[in-house]
Amino acid sequence: MPILELLSRAEKLKQAISIITDDIDHHLLALAPSADLDNYKKFLTLQYAYQLELKGLYEHAGLHQYIDNLHDRTRLSLIKQDLDDLKHPLPNHQQYPCRFQNADFAYVLGWLYVIEGAQFSAATLGKQVEAELKLNNQRGARYLAKASEYSKDCQLNHLIDNLELCEQQQATLIEGAEQALQRFKFYQAQLY
Repeated sequence: MPILELLSRAEKLKQAISIITDDIDHHLLALAPSADLDNYKKFLTLQYAYQLELKGLYEHAGLHQYIDNLHDRTRLSLIKQDLDDLKHPLPNHQQYPCRFQNADFAYVLGWLYVIEGAQFSAATLGKQVEAELKLNNQRGARYLAKASEYSKDCQLNHLIDNLELCEQQQATLIEGAEQALQRFKFYQAQLY
């Protein structure tokens, strides 16, 4: 039996997007966001631009049926506070219309998987920022502190593994995750 058949749906999703995820992680690591305040401000600006577009994701009715505290998971206001703490203006960013309101459930679930999955890296970065830049959940690193709250959350993986999805919906789940990553790369290219 091939190994792929032994993987859960969430593990297959993780594997399907691993190349682009690794590419993004390597690029961000090379930018050294915890090395100094200027690098960290660029990182926050990138996160702000991306999270601004995600506002509609946290309002998707289908996700609310399955994900507890979905509204609490948004981190846009925390990034605003962090940028304000650091006396850095909000980026001049044109807000895109909500792209999630009428989107397929599997598609938005793929997006959410990427956003929530990135929290592990954010939690690790939060520890580095606290050690190297002396920022924390009270000043300048609220966004990263909030990320660490959800980094150990298995609710989303459990949901992905246990939902009844047809083959097309499984493909749509992967497509949503890939689109989320591509969109992050778009902002990464714009801001770095």
